[in-house]
Amino acid sequence: MERWGLEVPEDALRVEGYLGLTHYRAPKRVAFLVRPDLAHLPLAAFRHLAGLAEMRLLLGLPPDSEVWRVSYRRMHPVEEPDAVWLTLEGPVAVEYDAGAYSRERIRAKGEAFARRFVGQVWGVPIRERVATLKRVLPEASRVLQAAWD
Repeated sequence: MERWGLEVPEDALRVEGYLGLTHYRAPKRVAFLVRPDLAHLPLAAFRHLAGLAEMRLLLGLPPDSEVWRVSYRRMHPVEEPDAVWLTLEGPVAVEYDAGAYSRERIRAKGEAFARRFVGQVWGVPIRERVATLKRVLPEASRVLQAAWD
């Protein structure tokens, strides 16, 4: 939490288990400090949230809801991103893919974001996935390697 510029709440709960860096990599023991209202989420959701926090850090953005808004929903419709970056030019869709999205899902989300947002930034945990997303997404999309571990 400190790495991402976030305060650890006094009532934070430690959630532990086995989880891979990506959807298909071998699991390793991980632990997350989470707010009690989020403790019910599965470990994969925390991987996603940690990836988004890493993206925010790479973009040099503060953990401020006036600039960065994260959705805590477990599943999003195709047109709804994981987070929204509020820029002077307008909202930018922010999406994190830990390797579970098919090429068709990536393409559909990228096209939907292109219609609704002034830009889109995607994050992935491994370098190999960067190239895959760049081939499938609209040309103006940004893809960041954002390893959360």
